[in-house]
Amino acid sequence: MVKSFTDEQLNFFKFSTIVVDEFPKALRQTFKLMWDNKFKSGPIWDDSIVVRKLLLTKERWKANCKVPTNKSYEEWDCTALFQATIYAQTFALPVSKGKPKTLSELYVKPRPITHGSFHTSVVSPSGNKEETFALAVDQLRLLRNSFCHSTTSTMDKKLFDYYVNLAKDAFKALGVSTDSIDAVGNMPESHFPTEEVARLTQKLKIIVMRSSVCFG
Repeated sequence: MVKSFTDEQLNFFKFSTIVVDEFPKALRQTFKLMWDNKFKSGPIWDDSIVVRKLLLTKERWKANCKVPTNKSYEEWDCTALFQATIYAQTFALPVSKGKPKTLSELYVKPRPITHGSFHTSVVSPSGNKEETFALAVDQLRLLRNSFCHSTTSTMDKKLFDYYVNLAKDAFKALGVSTDSIDAVGNMPESHFPTEEVARLTQKLKIIVMRSSVCFG
């Protein structure tokens, strides 16, 4: 007998798919764009061992949060990609005094928000591209953490629509197509057999564990 999901359960599994499958794709695209813009004279990000080792030499990550540069960036999860973008020294910018600051230090920390809240806008008011990227990436981090630390596996339509709109705004700010999010939003119940639900559940458990270790 095929399990029948409530609308609230289906919303939860749909957004799980967006977080597990679409967030990493958007972040990888963003990381590559940031790298190629930073190093216009080369080397471009071709995911080779050479370029991954170059990234490693530029960073001093804590052991428990180290980006796995020994593996293709196609295997990096959201936690690694947050570390490699808004928390990375590679993309730090110079300030008037002291050492360069990461995008998070420059643009996210000065905008503290309460637990469970989100950035009201991910577009820089001054048109600063780095600020927009920082806020949009952090919005995905906030969305992922809020969703993955939920105490229930259901989501009403109002919350689902709210999360989807926040995710789409972040994707647009990063120059990433939102077609994949729209496609997931229109998925019928038949797209979530037992095996798919088990995959999503296991992925979410891993995300919660990694985000708790690396970012608290």
